[in-house]
Amino acid sequence: MRYVDIGDLRLDDGWPALAEAACRDVIENGASIADHDDLWRDTKKRLGALLHDKCWFCETPVDRSDNAVDHFRPKGRVADALQEHNGYRWLSFESRNFRFACTFCNSRRVDIENGTAGGKADRFPLVDEGARVYAVDPAVIDYDDLIATVDAETPAILDPCDPDDWLLLGCKRENGKPCATSSEPAAVRRVEQSIEVYHLDYEPTCKRRHTIAGQLLEKVREAKKAFLEIDETDLKTTRRFKQLFVEIHRMIKMKAPFSGEMHFLLQGQRSPDHPWIENVLSAGG
Repeated sequence: MRYVDIGDLRLDDGWPALAEAACRDVIENGASIADHDDLWRDTKKRLGALLHDKCWFCETPVDRSDNAVDHFRPKGRVADALQEHNGYRWLSFESRNFRFACTFCNSRRVDIENGTAGGKADRFPLVDEGARVYAVDPAVIDYDDLIATVDAETPAILDPCDPDDWLLLGCKRENGKPCATSSEPAAVRRVEQSIEVYHLDYEPTCKRRHTIAGQLLEKVREAKKAFLEIDETDLKTTRRFKQLFVEIHRMIKMKAPFSGEMHFLLQGQRSPDHPWIENVLSAGG
């Protein structure tokens, strides 16, 4: 997972006005959300571009035919609500509620062979269920800031649009399975719920993650050796190390698959003998 600034989403001319009209039609007139679903479907390509056409939850590159606009707060029923919840209908056309997801993270699936299940679907657990918003008064809400209606809620799952959340998710070097980067109990609970809700432990994804992790760590081993062998009288040794530096940096850049987890694994390779690793981590991109 990486941080995605949803504020970078560029919309078509007049889109906000169309979204407000659709929202009013749904919550004031009782219209079907599906009557206006073209509004969020039209944003899919631009949402994908914000993270180089990768799923925002698992960072797997997404084929154009196998993706979806996820409503972070579900527009239909909410399975985790203690009382019957008909969905955050008033946020159906709020662009800050949109996330770009692959089928495996967005839709409920059971992997019988490997014993895992997940997929966001209608899931949206909260840290404090008592803070959940069930409905809004159309007469008093600000249609220019609909997301403010849920300010009291704290999601129990990681949000790629929260600048801190991606730092909580890593993976195990030995098998590519997702894990928490911290031992802090609240953070561990949120990561564990996110793994289940987004199906981040889907075995084929773990295998792909593990393959890239192995490639990264092999590059790091080579770079550590090359760094210690730098000879200022032999330019070839410097060029060799710099090339490996670039290749490692490419593996943690935003456009790379599973870059957040690779960022976490690279952090674990830091040592006083290899200050260059911190330089890779801080190089940006």
